[in-house]
Amino acid sequence: MKQNKLLMILTAVFVILSSLLAGCTHDDVYDPNRGKNPLPDPNEIFGFGMREEINLYVNYDSPGIKALIEVYDENPLASENNEREKKEGVEALFKIYTDENGKFEGKMNIPAAVNTVYLYTGTWGLPGCLKLEVKDGSVRFDITHSQSSAPKAVTRAYHFPGKAPYLIDGKRNLYSLCKWGAFGDLTYDPATFEPIKDYITETSWVGEESVGDFVSRLQYFLVGGRPGSQVDNSAYVKGPETTNLHLSKEASVDVVFVNRDAAYNNTFGYYYYKGDNVDVKTVKKYIVFPNVSITPSYNEQFYRILRCGDKVRLKFFGEDGNAAASDKFPAGYTIGWFIYADGFDSSFFELADEIKENAPLITSNDVKQNYITLSDQKSGKLIIGVEDGGNKSYCDLLFYTEASPMEAVEDPNRPDIDPNVPTDKPDEIETVSGTLAFEDIWPSGGDYDMNDVVIEYARKVSFNKNNIVTKIEDCFTPVHDGALFKNAFAYQIDPDQWGKVSSADGVQTENVTSSIIVTDNVKIAQLKTFSITRDFGAGQGFNKKDLKEYNPYIIVKYIPGQPNRTEVHLPKHEATSMVDPELIGSKKDMYYVDREGKYPFAIDIPKLGFTVVTETQRIDSEYPDFIKWADSEGQKYKDWYNHYTGPNK
Repeated sequence: MKQNKLLMILTAVFVILSSLLAGCTHDDVYDPNRGKNPLPDPNEIFGFGMREEINLYVNYDSPGIKALIEVYDENPLASENNEREKKEGVEALFKIYTDENGKFEGKMNIPAAVNTVYLYTGTWGLPGCLKLEVKDGSVRFDITHSQSSAPKAVTRAYHFPGKAPYLIDGKRNLYSLCKWGAFGDLTYDPATFEPIKDYITETSWVGEESVGDFVSRLQYFLVGGRPGSQVDNSAYVKGPETTNLHLSKEASVDVVFVNRDAAYNNTFGYYYYKGDNVDVKTVKKYIVFPNVSITPSYNEQFYRILRCGDKVRLKFFGEDGNAAASDKFPAGYTIGWFIYADGFDSSFFELADEIKENAPLITSNDVKQNYITLSDQKSGKLIIGVEDGGNKSYCDLLFYTEASPMEAVEDPNRPDIDPNVPTDKPDEIETVSGTLAFEDIWPSGGDYDMNDVVIEYARKVSFNKNNIVTKIEDCFTPVHDGALFKNAFAYQIDPDQWGKVSSADGVQTENVTSSIIVTDNVKIAQLKTFSITRDFGAGQGFNKKDLKEYNPYIIVKYIPGQPNRTEVHLPKHEATSMVDPELIGSKKDMYYVDREGKYPFAIDIPKLGFTVVTETQRIDSEYPDFIKWADSEGQKYKDWYNHYTGPNK
């Protein structure tokens, strides 16, 4: 009996000890969520982001042309005296090069408040500036898609009877080699909407170089990166004896469109004559391009009219202009050029009216010359530039001519283009700037005045024509400190995009977190700019499409090398490996957003010069649209940061 009682006692003791040991073991295992309220799925939380990743699709459909494209939130061009020049001091939101066919598909990060952008390129032969809408998270320009709807945009009440040359205006002795549709479209018959296949041929090579390299070389020679108002090519004006083509033997002659750099919609053509003199008013004139335009728009649709490399074979209609068309010009004839300045008007529906009767006729036989001619030794082509009356660039219309045989039109008096003109371009620079604002009472929750640490930043990304990033320069300037604590500011970089770091401002690198500690004490670094450069040597660079965003943060009560520290990051951004994990998701924190989802602990504002709110006053007290923006989860009042009302009185 005693043995049974003893056995029962021992069994009970064993059970109790086992339970105690199990409990101790359970308590000793670290549980980062112990004592915390469970967090919702992060996808259900508004991240307070003011930038969005947007899909960008651009297709210029231009074989042989690699173009730098730039995206702006305002028109980067200004018009003065019928000339368009790029504004100074306007920064692009995004820059990148297309492929060799004028195409790009990728993503760009831009302010969420932007709903209209301007797609700009300075590359000759492409549409310079296009206004586009941001729709469904995308910006698209596809000239091949737009072109398919061009015939349906506007119908014409007239027809082109018979064969070329088509009579346009008998009073002006004006004819046309071609039919055209809406906006001067040369791809379809306006009467039948059937395609026209035999008027324009396309070329993507000029001699032994691509049309893109040819155009780049020509652009550098004539402009060299200067604005049009500072370009003076009048030294190449030589008069009709040099500009016109004098045929020493029978030859065919082609005209190839290169670029339009005019605000006017000019009409371009040619005439021919025997002897040394001609009355351009009475001689028959033949339109080649009714509208020297690349991409006009109508009802928010774009239509391709001309493309760099579009080639037209000129026709000879006999001495009096009444013979059947011939591809050959006899020896002894001279070909001259004309434009009607701002001659094309697509608002008319009568054929004669569409080429304005009062438009100035500018010819290569005029006493006041508006034409230049250059001989390009590398390609063997003759380049002709036209000035429609604005500056002295002579780049309002650029085309080149080629004859078969070429010696039929050679003239040793034409100025030469240096065959060694460089075409390599310096690296492009894309600048992204904004303001970071932090609350340091985390995770307890603060006053949400967002002014404990305020940092302005500018990131300059250098990249080459192959879109390989070669250098990144980051500049950070603390502009306000409303904190009680000594806080450090840092940013985390993707370890594969680290490069060679250099700085003269005493910054620290923290390899264990792939971070750069910009300043260990924001309070004493006010208005000091910290510059950090990362160079990417041979084999270190990466494609700009793969550029990763930073992870900026502050370290509260910073002590160098101390683990389990307090870090405040942008909402839904991960902390580094040095953070105290017990703080994450504790108290009022929910992915660096307060538990009610009304206020963030940090924000990235896509603006410099952000006005900081009064100390201890919530940010929406002086930016009333902030709370409306937060309540809409970023769908409304996206530009709240532009509407400061000041302190409540």
